[in-house]
Amino acid sequence: MKRLVFAGLLAGTLGMLPNPKPADASRTVACMLSSIASCDRDFPTKDVYLAAARGYCYMIRTAICRVF
Repeated sequence: MKRLVFAGLLAGTLGMLPNPKPADASRTVACMLSSIASCDRDFPTKDVYLAAARGYCYMIRTAICRVF
């Protein structure tokens, strides 16, 4: 019975909390677009090996955008 009362109080308390604001993704998208452009500039598409390196560059630099 104590668990039921506690669960009801917890649900009521969580229900009264304000709704969180949605995240602003514009900064992350801008960072990702600039990192893709810099990877395209650093690794042109003339060679197969450079294309593979550019793919890894995409993964690494966009992951850095997510961290910072």
